[in-house]
Amino acid sequence: MRYGIETLSPKFFSGKPELAVAGFNVGANLGLITLISGTVGAATEAAKQGIPAIAFSGSSGSQTAWTAPIPAYARTYADLSTNVTETLISAGKPYLPSNIWLNVNFPASTSSSCASPRDFKFVLSRINGAGLLAAPDVRTCGSSRLPTEKEVVGTSGCYASISVGRADTKGDTTAANQAVVLAKLNKILSCLPS
Repeated sequence: MRYGIETLSPKFFSGKPELAVAGFNVGANLGLITLISGTVGAATEAAKQGIPAIAFSGSSGSQTAWTAPIPAYARTYADLSTNVTETLISAGKPYLPSNIWLNVNFPASTSSSCASPRDFKFVLSRINGAGLLAAPDVRTCGSSRLPTEKEVVGTSGCYASISVGRADTKGDTTAANQAVVLAKLNKILSCLPS
């Protein structure tokens, strides 16, 4: 990511990118896994350099050769990633607050479950669980505590998590930063069932 931002983007696009997208990764990047994820590392590197970034990961799939037919789950995840990206861009600049990145995780997509982008619902979430003394999250879905990514992706019904993270820690951010993302992505966000 750094090489692309510092070397390739100026050479081919006459400047830094306005938004960085990493993934989608084969395999979820939930909770503590974010600390060692290359996809998350790429997104946080961009955010540290002042470029808003999104990391996308999907629970389905395996490594696929570029010459192989495109699997159905890949098309579904690509459409979902495009939806999130276009929604963020259409909300206007600045796309995200400074030092902030989004971690988006999709549940498994098979021919019989979560097969179409229309099946999915996005839920604003936390990367990690909140301790007893943690400050409240942004208020949404009737609560000031967001569900964790694992809770969202693990809920039956094709729920995808969108978490707001700090690039310098790869962890959760403040309710104020979550509120910015909630306002920008509100038209695609929903709540988990009660």
